[in-house]
Amino acid sequence: MTGENECYYPYRRKEECSWHPEEVSRKLSELLSIAKSRLIHYREKNANTGSADYFALKKLEQDLSNVHLLSRGWSTQQAHLLRLVFGKNEVCSEDEDGKTGLQCCNFIAIPQIKWIKRLVPSFYPIFGAFTSQFNEPLNLMLLASAIISLILKQTSDAISIGLALTIVSLVAAVQEYRSEAALEKLSDLVPHVCTVMRDGQVRDHYPAKDLVLGDSIVLSTGDRVPADCRLVDTIELCVDESSLTGENKPISKIGSGLPMFSSVHDDPPLTDQRNIAFMGTLVCSGRGRAIVIAVGNETEFGKVAKELGKVESRKSPLQLKIDELGKALAFMSTIVIAIMALLGFLLGRPFLETVTVAVSLAVAAIPEGLPICVTVTLALGVLRMARSNAIVKKLTSVETLGCATIVASDKTGTLTQNEMTARSVYTLAYPSTTFGLTGVGYDPRNGVLVRSSGQNGDIDKISNSSHPKEQIVSESSAEFSAIKALFHVACLCNNANISQSDDRDLSVTCSGQPTELALIVGSLKSKIPDPRPQYHRIQEIPFTSDRKRMEVRARPANGKHSCSAFRIASERHATDNKTTDGSLYFVKGMPEAVLGESSTHITADGSASPLTDQGKKWVLSQSRRMASSGLRVLAMAYGPTLDQLTFAGVVGMEDPPREGVAEAVHHLHQSGVTVLMVTGDSKETALAIGKRCGIIGPRQCAMEMQHDSDVIQTFPCSHNPFDDVEFGGGLALSGEQLDAIQPPKLAEAIIGVKIFYRVAPRHKLALVRAYQSQGEVVAMTGDGVNDAIALKAADIGVAMGKEGTDVAKEAADIVLADDNFATIVKAVAGGKGIFFNIRNFLSFQLSTSFAALSMECIATIIGLPSPLNAMQILWINIIMDGPPAQSLGVEPVDERVLKAKPRKSTDPLLTRALLLRAISSAALIVIVTLGVFARELDGGIITQRDTTMTFMTFVNCDLFNAYACRSSERCFYEINVFENPAFVYAVGGSIIGQLAVIYFWPLQKIFQTEALSVWDLLYVLLLSSSVLILDTLRKTFFYHWFSDSNALCPLFSSRQKLKNESLTMTDDSDNSFYQDVQDTSQTKSNNSKLRSRLIHI
Repeated sequence: MTGENECYYPYRRKEECSWHPEEVSRKLSELLSIAKSRLIHYREKNANTGSADYFALKKLEQDLSNVHLLSRGWSTQQAHLLRLVFGKNEVCSEDEDGKTGLQCCNFIAIPQIKWIKRLVPSFYPIFGAFTSQFNEPLNLMLLASAIISLILKQTSDAISIGLALTIVSLVAAVQEYRSEAALEKLSDLVPHVCTVMRDGQVRDHYPAKDLVLGDSIVLSTGDRVPADCRLVDTIELCVDESSLTGENKPISKIGSGLPMFSSVHDDPPLTDQRNIAFMGTLVCSGRGRAIVIAVGNETEFGKVAKELGKVESRKSPLQLKIDELGKALAFMSTIVIAIMALLGFLLGRPFLETVTVAVSLAVAAIPEGLPICVTVTLALGVLRMARSNAIVKKLTSVETLGCATIVASDKTGTLTQNEMTARSVYTLAYPSTTFGLTGVGYDPRNGVLVRSSGQNGDIDKISNSSHPKEQIVSESSAEFSAIKALFHVACLCNNANISQSDDRDLSVTCSGQPTELALIVGSLKSKIPDPRPQYHRIQEIPFTSDRKRMEVRARPANGKHSCSAFRIASERHATDNKTTDGSLYFVKGMPEAVLGESSTHITADGSASPLTDQGKKWVLSQSRRMASSGLRVLAMAYGPTLDQLTFAGVVGMEDPPREGVAEAVHHLHQSGVTVLMVTGDSKETALAIGKRCGIIGPRQCAMEMQHDSDVIQTFPCSHNPFDDVEFGGGLALSGEQLDAIQPPKLAEAIIGVKIFYRVAPRHKLALVRAYQSQGEVVAMTGDGVNDAIALKAADIGVAMGKEGTDVAKEAADIVLADDNFATIVKAVAGGKGIFFNIRNFLSFQLSTSFAALSMECIATIIGLPSPLNAMQILWINIIMDGPPAQSLGVEPVDERVLKAKPRKSTDPLLTRALLLRAISSAALIVIVTLGVFARELDGGIITQRDTTMTFMTFVNCDLFNAYACRSSERCFYEINVFENPAFVYAVGGSIIGQLAVIYFWPLQKIFQTEALSVWDLLYVLLLSSSVLILDTLRKTFFYHWFSDSNALCPLFSSRQKLKNESLTMTDDSDNSFYQDVQDTSQTKSNNSKLRSRLIHI
């Protein structure tokens, strides 16, 4: 790898693959001396610059020793120097390719270069777009008209046409630049982060673009590899390289060195580099540490990305529809204009005037800016949604958002807060006692471990009230030994970390999964220190959705176990098998999975006793009781082998619903969207959270829990999960039940089901396909690696931005930056709003085009002179394609539109109602404008006053029409004038421009206008305001004919019904909701029997 201008990286890939792990750190530490020599060379070359930035560079020569990459990583100063010399971890454009950091950084740029760089980002793209406008046939025809005028010595006309052409082209260029700039911003909405060692500390969420050569990083399940890295140690690490190599199976990675490849010049193939993790690939499972060996353009991904950058992105279906509509309108308009021009010439109009007016009318009437307007509206809508934490990765997803009929949401972290707190503890060593933990959050100083007698444990009382000293479990308590063993298993089978700062506020720093953090905090609250520093981890088998457990094998570092229970188990195994290793397996997972692998359970003194069926029954009963209170339950076990596990106990953790989730679910129900919960938790937990979130009603949940209470009391070890079909299976189905249903029957079997529990990622995919086969548009949420397939298969894949893995984010269409379910509601509303806004400004543009064409056509047919000259027609085109039209794209959408049921993806963009609105508005504009023109016309001789009054009337009608097009539902007096500031500014600017055209004498000569009196303005204003009267009549008395909502939602049958609905929406929705509950309860038995028959089939 050799960069230009002496920026030399000394190692080849074949050498990097052959290094042993200890060599990797030593070899890459030498990069610092190379960077230092580059810095000295630069200092000698630029010694006389005298810049402040140059003197700041001298500080980088300090602290270039004491490099320990694996234990401490680079220091901030060392990383800064390497970044300057070798560049950032970014794929540069072609014109920046090969430049080192010293060449690209700002401190070597002379002031003039800085000034040019500040100007170029906006000037150069606009100038390029401006010149490209002259490739358009219509603009070339207009330019030809100006040249002909100049040849005929009509200089004023030539200047006017040239100026108008410049304005039109400039407006189009600015719009095109805004579109591209907005689209470029979309790629920066999801910044890629990683875990890096910097200044001796592990830094989570570190920007991947700031990585440098030699950085030590940590890779975990779900991460996207941030740069090309040499692995130094791995634990069951598998990487999906399909995006780079095409391999359809994850590749197992190793940290050891590979034999030196025989080829002298060529690097080994990518598939043979098993100890290299490539930038952009995805970690499927396991963990590992690695050191960065290539960044930016020098990575394998960077080399491919430069080639991909030359490929144009595909247009969305909506953009293709707009293009087809624009072409159809252009074709029809061209025919009409050609006929009209021919007719005008035959009637004796001057040839040049006829050609100029015809070309100008073509420029104004043909909506050539419509595709750009749609793209800008979509892009700005996406950016606006991003400010609400809904990051839409592709414009195509915006169209689908408004069509979603089902939202299938994960529970943890989406519906809930994803801040787990250990609440309840149970162990068979004390079967009649339930232990509880007080306090909330991840601060271990805010709670203690208490005992509570009784079966239920009164979890709420444990967490929310103070307790007598005798109820607190301390180190001197008899129960402490068994509790200590339970939490030591929870800590040893754990990858989370908690540390307290040394500053005055004693803040707590956390990293890791919320469930594992809750277990560590629970241990610290119980006054049980983390035992991991005393152990050496030998093996880790990560948690998977299929196995539902995690195993860790570890041995004590000093030969002594941290608690008596572990020591007894180790000594017993050593006696039986003559081994002295002392290592044990520590297991954490779902109660059913862990109980199935356990043969004994811990007792009060730490010894092991056989685990009986009655003991399993007690554990499962307590687990279901915790789950019925909304707790997530994990079981712990330990043993010398995975076949000889000792059951330690269970811990129940609370993850309460997020604030605002219930309201969000209610809003989705109102708008006709069905909300489902798809979770890996137990049925009881899912039902409890579903009830609190409003996914199922109180009566439904009560019916479910009534059946479940009977099941809990008599829960046998041989319980058949299929029996749950007869106990409320109409609302909830398990993953095991889904497996038992044949795929062709699945769509029919899930009718009416609201909650799917104990599901694996394959079940999510099956559910997506089943609902899609029924014609539903499915939005599926997910955050894990295995969720990626379902996210990609769903119509709208939604990934979590905070806790979601990079794999899920790559597969998703939308990323929730705050992991909040309520954000999905905003995204769906935004998708509906954008589509309706596109229809509104399409109605405005079509009415303007129809009016301009019709007015000129009628004037030609009846033998009148042209009401408007070429310059005035071009000015109207600026208003039609310019800011007023654009501002309609960011209009806040009517609440009633957002509550309408989802539209079908096959619904046409150009509806009958839209056409009727455009035609009726155009007809009125033509009548009013031609009426003014005929009134002002004196003896068939046209004057500047005639065209000025006509011009002013048409523009005012157009602006009033733009105001009416802000909503297809509300009358003009129901619209808040200042609700859309962009529209206010756009119309205000248009009015100022129009007045300048009328009263500013240089523009008067160009547009051939003259000043009007105040009475003239009032007269024009009064006549043009009739557009608002027409709009009120349409929306009040002819709602069925002119409203799109009538087709979208049957609830909108009349305007009066809309008004009544706005007043009684809450009561009606509640009543209808509970009516649905009653209907569901009546049909529940039938659905349950149907599912039961399907399962047995």
